[in-house]
Amino acid sequence: MSAPGDAKIKNEITSAPLAGFRIISLAEQYPGPLATMLLADLGAEVILVERPVDGDPSRRFEGHFEALNRNKKSVAINLKSKEGRNAFLRLIDGSDALIEGFRPGVMERLNLGQETLRERQPELVFVSVSSFGQTGPRSTVAGHDLSIQGAAALIDDPPNGEMLPPRMALADIASGMFSSLGIVVALLARVTSGKGAFVDVSMYDSVVCWMAPFLVPEMNGLTPAPLPPSDPGYGVFKCANNQRVTISIAGEDHMWKELCLLLGLEQFSMLTEKERIARRNEISPPLRKALSVHSLEWISTRLEERKIAFGPILKLSDIPEDPQIIARQMIAKVISDTGATRRYVRQPLLFDGHLSQIMSAAPRLGEHTIEILTALGYSIEEQETLFATGAVYKG
Repeated sequence: MSAPGDAKIKNEITSAPLAGFRIISLAEQYPGPLATMLLADLGAEVILVERPVDGDPSRRFEGHFEALNRNKKSVAINLKSKEGRNAFLRLIDGSDALIEGFRPGVMERLNLGQETLRERQPELVFVSVSSFGQTGPRSTVAGHDLSIQGAAALIDDPPNGEMLPPRMALADIASGMFSSLGIVVALLARVTSGKGAFVDVSMYDSVVCWMAPFLVPEMNGLTPAPLPPSDPGYGVFKCANNQRVTISIAGEDHMWKELCLLLGLEQFSMLTEKERIARRNEISPPLRKALSVHSLEWISTRLEERKIAFGPILKLSDIPEDPQIIARQMIAKVISDTGATRRYVRQPLLFDGHLSQIMSAAPRLGEHTIEILTALGYSIEEQETLFATGAVYKG
């Protein structure tokens, strides 16, 4: 019998789970692009409907746009023009889902609201991602990730000095994940109902949902699990030569015992989690001193041998060369139509051991406009008229 780490990653998916579904994206910046990237990787045809000339505002940050928009097509349509709106409606007719990220009311003002589109296409799944959702006193308030995290009690005001904004855009990521889940669930429900659905995704609701382990105890007077854990064996520790390692013992008495025996701290080895937390100030200095005299290699080897939870601390530049990342094939290479090689981070889902496919780099603005208009039945002459009037952008 093979050990858990011996399982091999298989080839890329040949029959993608979402093949045959078409998703139209009007969502820009982060949540919508993340959601549709996940779906595109799993085989859905994702078409970005972008603003003419400038496109998605995040294009000004090439790396960000490239990271979230592989495997997609781009058509540039002026939704404020009659001809552009008509082209968009023809695109909707053959599509399964639409995701948009405007403030509540914008799609209605364009006469492209969910009621209008679902009346035309009853099977359409219509997903709206907004800062605070479609209802409530803040529904019309614009808020990027920082503002959402602040409202969700994720930002502490430091007693001294200016607070640094969080590095991870948790509200963007949470709402993107919930949006992709909402689309898949609505498409699954459509199999039996025959009808589409309107999915209201709030960035605020999404991150508050993730805060449940903090909120539920707060609301009910219950004892929360300390996050991060208060166990002295949970933290970032210095090794020799100023190298660092994380050890993440969170209540596991057997791991704590092994760590103490390894480091010559037998006097603490039989302490329970509760006892360790109570004596944390006494335990931490000798624990840190004992770790500081050993190299990272020595510590890592012995922690792994004794099955103690730990991990390295890497820089961004280290991650692509991390042996675990290489073994899991989390980095994929794609050659763009210009001949440039791009590297992408795969999504983590494996289906029966198969990887998702990354077939193409992020599209140029309007790269697929002619292809899509032709597929919609527009003649060359009709396309030239659309280009001349500014209703669509050729790219």
